[in-house]
Amino acid sequence: MGIMKKVLSGIIFLWLSALSLHAQDLTTYRPGANEDLKDVATRFQVDLTTLRKLNPNVLNEKRLSDKLLVVPQQPDFKLNPRVQLIAYEVSPKETLYSISKTYNLKVKDLRTYNPFLYERELDYNDVLRIPTYELKDKDLDINQSIKNSEFNSLKHLVLPKETKYGISKKYGLSVEELENLNPGIDEKEIQPGQFLTIERPADTDEPLRIRNQNYAFLEVDSANSIQTISKNYNVTEEELIESNPSLRFEGISEGLVLKIPQAEKVNYSKYREFALENRLKHFDTKHVALMLPLNLERTKIDSISSASLLKDSGLLRISLDFYEGIQMAIDSARNKGLSVNLDVYDTRNNPSYVREQLNENFKNYQAVVGPLLDQSLKVVASYLSNTDVPVISPLVNPNFEFRNLFNTLPKDEEMQEVLITYLQKTHTDENFVILSDSVSKPIQRKYTYTFPDLKVVNQSKSGYLQRSDLRPKLDSLGTNWIILETQDLGLAESAVGLLNSFRRDGFDIRMFTSKRNSFYDNEISNYYLSNLNFTFPSISRTQLLSGDDKYAQAFEQKHGVYPSRYVMRGYDVMMDLLLRLGYAKTLQASTEIEGYTEHAENKFNYVQKDFAPGFENDAIYLLEYQKDLNVKAIDLAEFLAKDAN
Repeated sequence: MGIMKKVLSGIIFLWLSALSLHAQDLTTYRPGANEDLKDVATRFQVDLTTLRKLNPNVLNEKRLSDKLLVVPQQPDFKLNPRVQLIAYEVSPKETLYSISKTYNLKVKDLRTYNPFLYERELDYNDVLRIPTYELKDKDLDINQSIKNSEFNSLKHLVLPKETKYGISKKYGLSVEELENLNPGIDEKEIQPGQFLTIERPADTDEPLRIRNQNYAFLEVDSANSIQTISKNYNVTEEELIESNPSLRFEGISEGLVLKIPQAEKVNYSKYREFALENRLKHFDTKHVALMLPLNLERTKIDSISSASLLKDSGLLRISLDFYEGIQMAIDSARNKGLSVNLDVYDTRNNPSYVREQLNENFKNYQAVVGPLLDQSLKVVASYLSNTDVPVISPLVNPNFEFRNLFNTLPKDEEMQEVLITYLQKTHTDENFVILSDSVSKPIQRKYTYTFPDLKVVNQSKSGYLQRSDLRPKLDSLGTNWIILETQDLGLAESAVGLLNSFRRDGFDIRMFTSKRNSFYDNEISNYYLSNLNFTFPSISRTQLLSGDDKYAQAFEQKHGVYPSRYVMRGYDVMMDLLLRLGYAKTLQASTEIEGYTEHAENKFNYVQKDFAPGFENDAIYLLEYQKDLNVKAIDLAEFLAKDAN
């Protein structure tokens, strides 16, 4: 199932990249009193025809003072010739969110192409400009992979000449069911380039069996039948249908590509560790580039202030720590027979300078680690986006996407899902209570949707939590599970203090959060958190490290100080990369492994994003404070593996 998901996602990424990249390259501009469209085109170095296409609402090119125009952020911008803007009439009750999901866009992209949405809310009388990809009859039918995937929840790309009836038939749905899954298409015609949500009927007769991710693929010709294929490949007809759900609804036809499951069956969970060190087979020298904001030029020129520069520059200190961890990883890899040729580039934290350094030689690297920050990272990922060179983001989760970009930090949404799933799988009759600040209300809605009986704490005084706010929500006889979602130190401090006071009064209380902010380290008593069995998802297991840790010991012996989390992060990111390149030919190929990899503090499980280009790491720790002030990692496989069986 994992291979098909990756194949499906990879094909769709080719289609989506034409839209997502250009939407991110656009911004808005309000012309001056005397500017006309030609003046704007000159100012932004874009041809007049492209500017007109971006602003079809401009009828009079001379009178622009009251217009908000869509303009490119970079000079010489070219709109993909196969990207077209279509008119979309907004229906009552539709929202920007629902429309964005229909066309698989981001809400911010809709605002970019329709700048009046920056100034007011959407109205049902509006006509929006929707960017779509111009599809041709001869285009690859990417839905072939979707139809034969093993997922019940799918996205179908509408192709030219397709109808609601024809699409419904492909997936065993009625037209009415398709319309119910896609609000609005009962009143409007579907259009090529549009994505439709598909919920395929689940087979309730027997549970879905997880197979080895190794398949043979067969293109059906006139001599094939299900019976002959079953006999030739030693699989049952039921196994063929299970691996190719479209057979259930459409039958077999010439040209259909079937996925043939191999005989070996394995039970697999992504929540179990995959030990790379025991499976190394590629011992060629690894060529890797490292890009860090070291500001070496400044250090050399002003040697007198070098010491103060190291002291004052937080970014430079992070970079040096990260680099030290990378050197530790290279030394460790060398002991395992892996040699590394590392080229270090100083980015000076300047995207323009980074752009000047890029050349054809970068396309020969097996990976590029960094740059550390968004703007420079985007320059490098964009330059290499049409190659197979992976660009690794080690310290930030960027808000842009490229097919070769690997995000090493799990997203907040993934952290929330892990905690919510844990609560679902483990709770029995506990009293659920949530307390959140105004910024965290969207997260609160996720919890209330999942747990309808969840009690919500409302503060009687803005910014000041009182004991009387909490007491009515607590159960004095049962167990209370308190979810605290806040980015406000004051609210967190008062909540933890009050919950501890209730606990001293005999209440049974345990506290959770999906986002453990830094103030939990410095401002809130570990003793209080330990009393509450504080439980939270985490990117790393920093809280578990002790003086007995072998990596920390090696660093301390060399430098006389305990390593920072950036040292350990550098070690883990580089060690994981080198071991994956020792296991597989490319980093992309290593994503096929079954399970996560783990090193000093961090673990990695790279998966391709759903309906967006690039890879993300979804390997997360779930940590719990113990009564003895220690912190333990909860075994995710104990409860999450149920979702994979």
